[in-house]
Amino acid sequence: MAMISELVAKIGPIQVTSTCGGRHARHSQHYSGKAIDFRPLATSPRKAAAVARSLASVGGVGSYSNGLLHADVGEREISWYGHKRSRYAAAASKRSRYARVARNSN
Repeated sequence: MAMISELVAKIGPIQVTSTCGGRHARHSQHYSGKAIDFRPLATSPRKAAAVARSLASVGGVGSYSNGLLHADVGEREISWYGHKRSRYAAAASKRSRYARVARNSN
C-alpha cells in the first residue's frame, strides 16, 4: 500500500488492473500481494514508468505494449518491456515450428 500511495502522489491517479488474482508468471510477486499492474490516468505510461523506477519503494517496473505497467516491491531492481501473448498464439507457433521440422526432415 505504501508503494501505491507514493506512486499516486508522484504521477496522479491510476487504474489498478491486477493485484493478487488472475494469471501471472510462476513465482510472480502478484501471488504474494507484492505487485500491481496498473494504467496511469494523468500521464503517459513512459513517464509513469520512469517515475516508478526512481522510487525507493519500487523494486521492479515492467511495461506492456498496451499501456499497462507493472510495479512490485521486490528486492531487486528489474525493468522490462513485454508483450502479452495468448496461450493460443504460443501453441500455434509451436505447432507451426514442429510442422516445419517435420517437412524438412522428409
